[in-house]
Amino acid sequence: MSKLTGKIGKSYVLTSIIISAIVIVLVFIILVGNSWQAVSNLGWNLFSLRWNAPTGEFGILSMCYGTAIVTLIALLLAVPLGIMTAIFTSEMLPSKLRIPVKSLLELLAGIPSIIYGLIGIAFFAIWLQDLFQLQSGRTILTAGFLLAIMILPTIITLVDDALHNIPKQYQEASMGLGLYKYEIIKNTLLPIAKADIYGAILLAFGRALGETMAVMLVIGSIDKIPSPFFNVLSPGQTITSKLGREIAETSFGSVHFSAMIFMGLILFTLVFIITLFSQRANKKRIRLYE
Repeated sequence: MSKLTGKIGKSYVLTSIIISAIVIVLVFIILVGNSWQAVSNLGWNLFSLRWNAPTGEFGILSMCYGTAIVTLIALLLAVPLGIMTAIFTSEMLPSKLRIPVKSLLELLAGIPSIIYGLIGIAFFAIWLQDLFQLQSGRTILTAGFLLAIMILPTIITLVDDALHNIPKQYQEASMGLGLYKYEIIKNTLLPIAKADIYGAILLAFGRALGETMAVMLVIGSIDKIPSPFFNVLSPGQTITSKLGREIAETSFGSVHFSAMIFMGLILFTLVFIITLFSQRANKKRIRLYE
């Protein structure tokens, strides 16, 4: 009976892997097939700055810039705060409080993105508008700030688990050498959990790239690179906000539709590469604990 159960389990896992691989390949083929018209007709003009559907201009560079800068802002804000919060919950918070506090933090991940977007419009956009005396608070900085809050639970949860799951003998050996608590965290725990921390950051990076609704509501949705380019107090556009706002207005089979699908292909490729790096980090962690 146990052998039969083992065979069923292996068959189930193998079937799931095959189905997942087939789905990924099919998605890639569909995206490439539907974006080929834009690539063949526009060529390098796809990477221009001008997007004007009536005149047949579909430059995606401003959307790529918006995606990069919003994600960068979110990571710069969320990564240090997330790691420090995880250190606090894992190593400094009393054990009786760790699970309740961690559960409350994880609840943030379950809030629908549209709710974050509404909070961004009602609070963050107005706050930044008043703070910097802007005509509108729907800016690149607002989107990055809101996105940082959305990816915080991912970083906190994964880094907290990584630190908490380190065998206690490492801490005991460090304490035996006379190290202080902050020295144990800095010189022992963080280096051991380094691979897991990198994996958490990559997963948060992937979520930040794919977030649509909240970003679309607060970024301003203007297809241009600010002048100067580092002016994050200007409105902008990301790949996901552009797709969410405009894909329904395109005609299937048109160059406009194909250009939108090409942006989806770029996003899919980026997330796929990030996933591969995340898996590599996970393999390093497994080798470390073996």
